Amino acid sequence: MKPFGIWLIISLLGFGGLGSASHLYLSRHPRKVLVALDSSFPMKPVWPRVDQTLETLGRRRYTQFGLITEKNRIHSWAPRLTPGRITPYAPRDFSKLENATGYPETEAADEKILLTNATQEHLARMDTWEVIRLTP
Repeated sequence: MKPFGIWLIISLLGFGGLGSASHLYLSRHPRKVLVALDSSFPMKPVWPRVDQTLETLGRRRYTQFGLITEKNRIHSWAPRLTPGRITPYAPRDFSKLENATGYPETEAADEKILLTNATQEHLARMDTWEVIRLTP
């Protein structure tokens, strides 16, 4: 029984140490996720699903979020996704998202996510983005 006790203590200390070190590292070096929200007029039918999708994305641990639309920046790196009061308007234009100079957060992001209901034709040049397609 004594060898088992020694093994148990060593295992608990080892895994506890690794877990603590991992937590500290990830807390100090969070993953950066840029979320782009399509706020064009064609999004109006799926707009009620946006808040739920942003809430689901926002549950990620050890993550800093940047939130933008195809028209402007909502907020830079923050621990939560806070969309504020956005309403869909104007035609769809992803040109600012397609080139890296549109938003400085695009360069710093570890992961880029686009929330849209656009067809594949509109997304042809968005190959570096993970697309979450919203349906009514």
